[in-house]
Amino acid sequence: MAEPIVVKEYSKNIKIKDCDLGKLHHYLECQHLDSALKVTPSGIETTFWVGVIKYKNTHFQILPKLICNNGDKENILKNLIYMLSYTKKLDIKTSNESRLSTAKNPFIEILIREYAKSLFECLKRLTPKKYVREEDNINYLKGKIKFTENIRYNSSNQAKFYCEYDEFSENNILNQLFLFVSTCLYNISNDSYNKKTLKFIMNYYTDIKLVRFDRFKAEKIKLSRNQELFKKPFNLAKMFVEKTSVDLSKNKFENITLIWDMNKLFEEFIFEIMKKNETEFGWTFTAQKGKRLLAGDDNKKRNTYVDIYAENDKDKIILDTKYKIFTGTDDFSNADVFQVSTYCLLHNADKAVLIYPRWNKEVPNVPSFKLNTDEKDIKINFKTIDLCYTNLKQHLEEIRDDIKEILKVA
Repeated sequence: MAEPIVVKEYSKNIKIKDCDLGKLHHYLECQHLDSALKVTPSGIETTFWVGVIKYKNTHFQILPKLICNNGDKENILKNLIYMLSYTKKLDIKTSNESRLSTAKNPFIEILIREYAKSLFECLKRLTPKKYVREEDNINYLKGKIKFTENIRYNSSNQAKFYCEYDEFSENNILNQLFLFVSTCLYNISNDSYNKKTLKFIMNYYTDIKLVRFDRFKAEKIKLSRNQELFKKPFNLAKMFVEKTSVDLSKNKFENITLIWDMNKLFEEFIFEIMKKNETEFGWTFTAQKGKRLLAGDDNKKRNTYVDIYAENDKDKIILDTKYKIFTGTDDFSNADVFQVSTYCLLHNADKAVLIYPRWNKEVPNVPSFKLNTDEKDIKINFKTIDLCYTNLKQHLEEIRDDIKEILKVA
């Protein structure tokens, strides 16, 4: 696979060689990716989406710029992986990425590593078997006879029976999915450990039929109770199938799209920390609490949803995360204030906090404001949380303390 073009969010005028921009633009539109990567006359532009977009031989690795601003790509990638795992968007650990961070395609290799290692560990404990419906012309009676086929095949040979029966087999759709994904990943990985582990899995599945999958076929697979052990590799396998297109001639993932909205990721990361510390903070937190904007309007599409709603015996707070640079009062918009003010009115709250990632380690000196109305006394604060650590995982306590102080001030 080609070396990735490593860029950050909101980059502009990115020049690329040996790529038909017209075809790239068409691909992005067809895959609904034009909001993540834009083709303009002056070059490529990125937005608030991060992750990997690979189109043929052109490979973009888009990194966030507000979670470690020292420019170290290795630490930025490490922090991004940690946020994705902490918010449960990816069931991956963050202990294995350090060696892979210098690989040719570190983001993809980390995900391949997690898939291959987790499936390898599961297969050492159990091979998933399932009853599979079979039909065959056999020398003994098994299951039930299919009379139409039996007459067709055995009218001159009554020593055989055309039967339909259930076979408790390894050659089931789950193992076929694992074999297909392992084969595709083997053909794109450049990491020796990943290729070795994937090769073992492929050899283990020598009796499994290689069947090609698309996202529609993968979505239909449900784990049975005795297959719950395989939940992690199954979810990762589905992710690879659902977000890629396959080169059918080589059983290889040709175009790869693994991207996440940093606005949502920041919101969910903060919420997960709050939720895990509810007892210590003394608040109950609810994500995406909805309410109708207009009384009597039954159209749920017009409901409004608060990012994070905090409540205790004495108070209510509207918490709204904004993943953008904030250094002072010049950086907030009227639209953001209108939004949280509306939330306060709908939920009968008199306090709102807009939460931003901190920029350059400096804590903005922004006073508390009140909404300019005599009807209701609504207090609005603007606060920041420091995410610019070399290793977010090691500084989770400091982030928790930032959130605790925000709740006290509010």
